[in-house]
Amino acid sequence: MIGRWIFIRGAAMGRRGWLALGVLFAVALLVLLPLRLVLGMALPETITARSVEGSVWSGRIADLNAGPLPLGTVDASLQPLPLLIGRPQFAISREGFSAQIGPSRLTGANGSVLLPDGLGGLPVTSLGFGDFSAVMVDGKCAEAQGTLSLTLASLGPLLPDALVVSGQARCESGALVVPMRGAQGMERLTLKLGADGRWQADLALAGLPQETAEALKSSGFDTRPDGVGIVTGGTF
Repeated sequence: MIGRWIFIRGAAMGRRGWLALGVLFAVALLVLLPLRLVLGMALPETITARSVEGSVWSGRIADLNAGPLPLGTVDASLQPLPLLIGRPQFAISREGFSAQIGPSRLTGANGSVLLPDGLGGLPVTSLGFGDFSAVMVDGKCAEAQGTLSLTLASLGPLLPDALVVSGQARCESGALVVPMRGAQGMERLTLKLGADGRWQADLALAGLPQETAEALKSSGFDTRPDGVGIVTGGTF
C-alpha cells in the first residue's frame, strides 16, 4: 500500500512540482557539498592540509599550508560572488589572521603567521600581513599591494634584540618583490618570489661596529660595501 501511495503521488505531481523538487535537491547538494572535495579541485597542489571537514560554506581546515607558509587551523568558506565570474575563492580566518585564497592568489591578508622553522637561513620568527594582496597570472606577478613584515630573532650576542623589517609589495619584471627596511633605516631586506616559484631573501645590515660585523661574518654573512649581508632562498 505504501509503495502504491508513493506511485500515485508521483504520478499526480505536475511539471512545476518536479521542477521545485529538482531545485530543492540541487540546493541540498550545494549546501551539503563537502569542503574537502571542492578544495581538492579548486586549489593548487602547493596548498596542503592535515585534514578538512565540514561543508563548503562552513568548514574547518587543520594545519593549512600555502607552500612553505604554515597558516594554522582555520575556518573556511567558499565565497559565492567570485563564482559568478568562474573564480573559486575561499575566505579563511583564525585568531590573529584572515585572508582570501584562490588559484594563484592571496588577497586581503591581515594578521601574522608564525614561522617555527625560520625562513631559509634566516631566523625569521613571524611573517606579518597588512591588507596584503598578490595575484599571479601564468606564474608571473600581475598585481601586488599592501604591506609585508618580517620579525627576526636575535642574530647573535652582540645583536640581542629582535629585528623587524617591513615594506610595500609590488610586481617587478614578473616577480613579486617586497623591499623592506627596519626602524633605524640601516637594516634592509629584499624578499623576491619569481615566476619559477623560487624565492630569495637578501638581508643587508649597515653601520655596525667592527666587532659585530666580524662576528656576523664568522656565522655566514658576507662583506658588503656599507656593512654585511646574507642571501638565502628556496622553492615555493
